[in-house]
Amino acid sequence: QCLSGTGSLRVGGEFLARHYHQRTLYLPQPTWGNHPKVFGLAGLSVKTYRYYAPATRGLDFQGLLEDLGSAPSGSVVLLHA
Repeated sequence: QCLSGTGSLRVGGEFLARHYHQRTLYLPQPTWGNHPKVFGLAGLSVKTYRYYAPATRGLDFQGLLEDLGSAPSGSVVLLHA
């Protein structure tokens, strides 16, 4: 059990950095402002992927597929609900 959403993300990031072979984490763009720093301070390399299309105010499905399709095998992907 962790304290707060940010605290939970930090614990998860620390766990991944210590115990998972792939140290690259993909965050959706846009994301919460604290997410890149939390995961970066945990020791992960932070990259982004497209998921929101401002012009349509909807999902950028093609951009999402392109970005995640080019991510190295085993990369960690954070999804927003």
